[in-house]
Amino acid sequence: MGYFIYNDIKSTDKKVIVESMPSTTKPPKRYNEINIDGSNRTDIEDLGYEAYEKSISIGLWESDLDDVYDWLQGSGKLILSSEIDKYYNAQILEQINYEKALRFRKARVVFLVQPFKYAIGEEEVESLAVVNKGNVDSYPLMTVYGSGEVEIKVNGIKYCTLIIDDYITLDGEIQEAHRDGVLKNRSMTGWFPVLKPGINEISYVGNVTKIKTLTRSRWA
Repeated sequence: MGYFIYNDIKSTDKKVIVESMPSTTKPPKRYNEINIDGSNRTDIEDLGYEAYEKSISIGLWESDLDDVYDWLQGSGKLILSSEIDKYYNAQILEQINYEKALRFRKARVVFLVQPFKYAIGEEEVESLAVVNKGNVDSYPLMTVYGSGEVEIKVNGIKYCTLIIDDYITLDGEIQEAHRDGVLKNRSMTGWFPVLKPGINEISYVGNVTKIKTLTRSRWA
């Protein structure tokens, strides 16, 4: 029997029966059509992926309805038993209606999921060779320890120059540099590092003592 985990709570712990799980699909892509003047051709600009819906049909037999309602709302991490090694960033936008059939209630839970799914259990590593296990680029959490002016490269490509006092953390997903919660964007010029699928070699120029990276492998 299938199950799902939402905000660290498993559906079976709430006595929720999963009647049908969503299929595993790629997220829809966003496009921009560009009509070329003086031509019958239309160019397509790829704008990446967009959020989409995943629906789960559930049944409740001896469940506490109010307790389930309180659980299935808001935003959080969604894990499906069909993809137990990955999670989605999801949000429930629609109010859930429970239909009663005798003593059994049924409902459809609609999650709006962000286009990428992430690896569960990834840990920060202290290495200059890191692996993006996913099938699309990832934006890692990278902490660089050292002092002075430092250049950071990935696979031989220079991404940024940092002015470091002890250490600085680069969060590519939110496009912010910080140290102990204090923004350090002015201590950085260039771009946040990007990790291609597979092995990535990190290198640097300057006084660096170590680099710690959380890869944030992700799939489309």
